[in-house]
Amino acid sequence: MILMIIGMACLGHILTDFLQQFDKLPNKPFKCNLCLTTWLTLIPACVLYGWEGILIAAIAGVVSETIYKKLI
Repeated sequence: MILMIIGMACLGHILTDFLQQFDKLPNKPFKCNLCLTTWLTLIPACVLYGWEGILIAAIAGVVSETIYKKLI
C-alpha cells in the first residue's frame, strides 16, 4: 500500500508537470498536483482496497503536493 501511495504520487507529479505546457487545459484538476493525483489514484485504489481507497487517494495527493513543494 505504501508503494502504491508513493508511486501514484510520483506519477501524478510527473503527469502534472507534463500537462503544464498545454495552455488550453483548465488549471484544476489538470495542472494541480493535489487534484490530479487524487483523481488519478481514486479509482485504482478503490478497486484494490475498497472504501479505504478514498483515504489512500487523499494521502497520495498530499504526498504529491509535498514532492512538488520540496522540488521547487
